[in-house]
Amino acid sequence: MPKKTGPRDLYGYDPASDTVRVGRHDLARLLLMFRSFAREQAPGSWRHMDDYDVTFERLADAVDAATRARQGDRWAGPDLRMRCTTTEPAYAWPAGAPYDGGTPAIWSVKGYGSHATLQDGGGQFHTGLCGFTWLEEEARRASGLPDCPECLREVQLGGDRPRGGW
Repeated sequence: MPKKTGPRDLYGYDPASDTVRVGRHDLARLLLMFRSFAREQAPGSWRHMDDYDVTFERLADAVDAATRARQGDRWAGPDLRMRCTTTEPAYAWPAGAPYDGGTPAIWSVKGYGSHATLQDGGGQFHTGLCGFTWLEEEARRASGLPDCPECLREVQLGGDRPRGGW
């Protein structure tokens, strides 16, 4: 059972920020448990970037950041070796994404940062690689990399690892 870290903390929980303080080792164990659980699923049974997958990516980001901070380095972004791969059989990957040879389009959505889409289609609705959806009137085309960490990871995954490779 975890120890209380102080009189105001309830086992590392901070109600003001709704965060829980845990050790890097515990985060890494959870990440490994999730990856092994994902591998046990039937092929294509989980859609990439659903809630559980986004949670997994954020957990991996926390492990990366903690590892870098412990080594005295500043976290410069996700380590793609900690992420699900394009060959992971449990995931149903979207067609046309950057790791499938597609070119992402970057959109700046007012009040919600910038996101990457699979392609620059001329439809009324746009859906980012992270699953966020917006109307075309709510956004404008942008250049550079997206602000959204999930969209950014998808673009980086496409640039660093070709489809089917690890």
